Amino acid sequence: MSLRIAFFTDACLYQVNGVSRTVERLLGFLEEQGCQTVVFAPNDPVQPAHGLQPRRKAYLYQGIPLPFYAECRLGVPLSPRFYEAFTGFKPDLVHLVTEYSMGLAGLHCACRFGVPVVSSYHTDIARYAAYYRLPFLSEATWRYLVWFHRQCRLNFYPSRSTGQVLAERGIPNLQYWGRGVDTTFFHPCKRDDLLRRRLGPGPLLLYVGRLAPEKDLDVAFTALEQVLRTYPEAKLILAGDGPLGPVIRHQPPAGVLPLGMLQGEELSRLYASCDLFAFPSTTETYGNVVLEAMASGLPVVASLSGGITENLRPGSNGLDFPPHQSQGMAEAILALLDNGTLRRQLSAGARRHAETRSWANALNPVLEGYRSVVVAASRLQQAV
Repeated sequence: MSLRIAFFTDACLYQVNGVSRTVERLLGFLEEQGCQTVVFAPNDPVQPAHGLQPRRKAYLYQGIPLPFYAECRLGVPLSPRFYEAFTGFKPDLVHLVTEYSMGLAGLHCACRFGVPVVSSYHTDIARYAAYYRLPFLSEATWRYLVWFHRQCRLNFYPSRSTGQVLAERGIPNLQYWGRGVDTTFFHPCKRDDLLRRRLGPGPLLLYVGRLAPEKDLDVAFTALEQVLRTYPEAKLILAGDGPLGPVIRHQPPAGVLPLGMLQGEELSRLYASCDLFAFPSTTETYGNVVLEAMASGLPVVASLSGGITENLRPGSNGLDFPPHQSQGMAEAILALLDNGTLRRQLSAGARRHAETRSWANALNPVLEGYRSVVVAASRLQQAV
């Protein structure tokens, strides 16, 4: 069954983040399966609004940055041709990737024109509120999320721990949609000795992700202070950007080396050239970067919380530490740096684990879910 699917997302298609990269992977897979897609999204600041991109059919609308998180933009589909673009495509299904401005626009279109709608949950936005000193918004956010997702015939979730949280909140029609990794692109053979020498002579710890309060980077910085007492030449490499980026670049803590946003081969070489992956975040719904690190042969040091539990196997492909505990993080890092045999064993285990996480296995259930929703909606319409 070839489907026509309209996606609505508040994640800019041209930004480097887990949501955008996952959507891009899904779109490519669907097109390989003979499906047709269109994306309604906010424009990137460097892209013209209302443009139709040549690489993929996407209507981009004026994006308004959030006051406390400028990298996130809420799309406002004010174009008079918005409905014309939607009805002209004639979708069989609407997929709401995010729950806010563009998600609401997609939900409105689906209800108005009688198109079945599914959604996916990607970001623990309710927990983010506390990190931005807005804890009073957490419960209100959850009430809105429950209302939103209860209107969808399927709600995809990325990790089993996230699915449990959603079920406890009363969100129905849940279906697991895991993630995969390209184990050819992310591979230990991408190690670059010249890059490694440029980065420094000591142990190289790597963090890849947003530089933002909800990532608990202060935990990693404090842990690094303890590591430096034993390994004074150690470095914590930061690949990414975000609200904290300007502050960190202006005055990086001792041993911290911010490289900014990296993509493509530059990123895959960096992964493979470091010694371990240090990830302090406890707000992940999955943690794509953890899987990329494992595919690159890096043992992972992280907390067994949220989506990290989907891949981290302490003693097999990495080590864990209690959430928010810099002392525990430092001890786990030092255990790997002090024991080369253990580090190599966990490195091999990380690669083996990543090889079991293919994108085909992750994405096929999504397409099957789409088809089941479209078939059920068709039967219901015929019955009426």
